[in-house]
Amino acid sequence: MAFDRNIKIFFDWIAKYDATYHLGTTGDDVEKLYYEQLAKLDRQPVGGLIGSDEWTDLFLSAGYSQAGWDRRAKAFSGWVHNGDWQTLKTIYDGANTPGDDNGFAVYLSMQCSDVKWPQSWATWRKDNWAAYAKAPFETWANTWYNAPCLFWPAKPGKPVEVDGSKVSGALLISEELDAATPFPGALEARKRFPNASLISLPGGTTHSGSLGGNACLDNQIADYLATGKLPARKPGKGPDTTYEPLPQPTPQTVEYRASDPSIRFSYRKP
Repeated sequence: MAFDRNIKIFFDWIAKYDATYHLGTTGDDVEKLYYEQLAKLDRQPVGGLIGSDEWTDLFLSAGYSQAGWDRRAKAFSGWVHNGDWQTLKTIYDGANTPGDDNGFAVYLSMQCSDVKWPQSWATWRKDNWAAYAKAPFETWANTWYNAPCLFWPAKPGKPVEVDGSKVSGALLISEELDAATPFPGALEARKRFPNASLISLPGGTTHSGSLGGNACLDNQIADYLATGKLPARKPGKGPDTTYEPLPQPTPQTVEYRASDPSIRFSYRKP
């Protein structure tokens, strides 16, 4: 659900800069065009390589981070208006290397063993079609990514009781629209670590994006690492300090280079 929300935020941003991308003047227009292209590629993968699955993966990182929004919007536009599928492949290949199998194995060993997954495909199918009706963007891609858990042979372990009361201090950071690790989890972590302080960034959609150029946040992290200083903990269940997230990006006029971090952004499934 959260990734569907975030991809809509991305589509709204594309529409804001329609003079650059020419993909629609409203987020709904851009979203409609996105799914039209997905259906087209599902029927016939371009170059025999980029189909609907690759198309979805290409845009998944836009739900994780705003860093690569412009690059993906330009690729979207180039494909729609010029038939440029090679740029789509370049972005896809840059984040899906052969070494990803190792990371996927580690992911599954944790994901499939932490909890007991339903052992009936009928249950999976029913639940995911219900989710798809509300949030089509990533539902089935994520289903197939986690499908090995349906057949995982290892028994799930017992949940670990986390008691952080003996931890003298910890700095917690979360953007409130982080789709991969939703904000309620940050509040729960704060609850379990009573000596920790939580910094929240309302409206931010970036996952794991600290030390990314936000001076207020970066200075707070530097102070903590240098001296252990934390924001004063406030009463209640909410965050202890709030900062504005980085502003949404603007279209770039320079060519992207291989060193662009958005090229290497790893597609991690929720």
